[in-house]
Amino acid sequence: MKIKFILFITITVLTFLSCSSSDDSSPENSNYAMTAKINGEDFQANNPFGNNEPSSTTIFNYFPKEDFVLLIGREGGVIGGKEIKIWLKKSDIIVGSYETGPETFDTTPSHFIDFLDLTNEIDESTKNGTIEITEVNTSTNTVTGTFSFTTVDGTFDPSSPIDFNITDGTFKYIYE
Repeated sequence: MKIKFILFITITVLTFLSCSSSDDSSPENSNYAMTAKINGEDFQANNPFGNNEPSSTTIFNYFPKEDFVLLIGREGGVIGGKEIKIWLKKSDIIVGSYETGPETFDTTPSHFIDFLDLTNEIDESTKNGTIEITEVNTSTNTVTGTFSFTTVDGTFDPSSPIDFNITDGTFKYIYE
């Protein structure tokens, strides 16, 4: 009886020791196409239609659909709440780190990121940030990466205080 008990305890302990914890914030382990922290609060979203497919960019001729992929993470679906948009130039969907800043409309950027709070109709301008593409899978047409950025209220003014600090961002989307 003691041997069975010792054997049971040994197997139980070994089972618990062999379990590994996963990082739920990584795109591979998430049920969301995009995650982040907005001023420290969790943001978990898919595109407005609830999946990880890119959205059309035909509404913005500055980022034409033939040249860019638009990755939208919107809490709350079609009606929405908070929304993060990442534009990736199709020719530059490659592993690497890309700096992004305020949109000047003087030259089209390679990568751009934006934030909108649809619940309060807050118009934000990106102050600075980084988009890092960590994996591109050409077999499944998925792009995975991380991001962080800050925003200021309304029209960009370098002296404006930061309104939103978006950190720990992750994304995993299908691209065209």
